[in-house]
Amino acid sequence: MRPWLILLNNFCHDLFTGLWFGSFVTIFVLREKAFELGAPGPWLAELNSFFFTFCWVSLLLVCLTGLFRFLFDRKGDGGISKDNWQVKKQMLIVKHAVLGTAFVGGSWLSYIWTH
Repeated sequence: MRPWLILLNNFCHDLFTGLWFGSFVTIFVLREKAFELGAPGPWLAELNSFFFTFCWVSLLLVCLTGLFRFLFDRKGDGGISKDNWQVKKQMLIVKHAVLGTAFVGGSWLSYIWTH
C-alpha cells in the first residue's frame, strides 16, 4: 500500500474513533439535560436516533480502517527502533484492550439510552 494511503487511513481511523466518542458523549449529554429540564419529547428521540446511528457508523468505520491498518501497515514502525518495538507492541495490545472494552461498553450504553 502506498505511504500516503496508509497515512490517510491512519488519520481516518483516529478521526472515526473521535466521532464515535463524540456521538456517545452527545447521547449522554442529551439524555441527562433533557431529563434535568423535564423536557423529553419527540425531538429527543429524533436526536438520539441520529446520534445512535452516527455512533454505530463511526464504530464500523473504526473497525474497517483498523482492519486496513492491520493488513497493510504491519511493518510500519513509525520510526521506532527494533529495540523499542516490543514495548510498542505491548502498548498497542493494552490500548486496544482498553478501547475495545470502551467501545463495547459505550455502544451498549448508547443502545440502552436510545431504545
